[in-house]
Amino acid sequence: MMTPNSHKTRRTYGRVHGVVTRVYAHSFDMADRDGMTVHALIPDRLATMARGLGKGSVVDVRGLITHDGRQCIMRVERLERFTSHPHRTVTAADLPRPGFDFTGGLGSVAYVRQLRGYDE
Repeated sequence: MMTPNSHKTRRTYGRVHGVVTRVYAHSFDMADRDGMTVHALIPDRLATMARGLGKGSVVDVRGLITHDGRQCIMRVERLERFTSHPHRTVTAADLPRPGFDFTGGLGSVAYVRQLRGYDE
């Protein structure tokens, strides 16, 4: 008999691609694109590969997923780490230059004075 607090447990084999949010000794938490949190259990054979994981690491994991309605736990069978490609900092030199001079060579104060009709 089901009670109001009991949940059906579902087990499926699946894949999750996401970002590591917390690292433990033999597991880590990750969030996928939809914001779902998965607690990934790492077997000993993948411990070396998982050792360098940190918060913000992008990973792709496959394995048996157990979901009871409250939490999602995966027993990892395959783990792939993705390295982020650092982007160069954007500077003012990277911004597009306007193709025209809308002030006609005037400074900002002189341009506004001209717009308001003041004679110089």
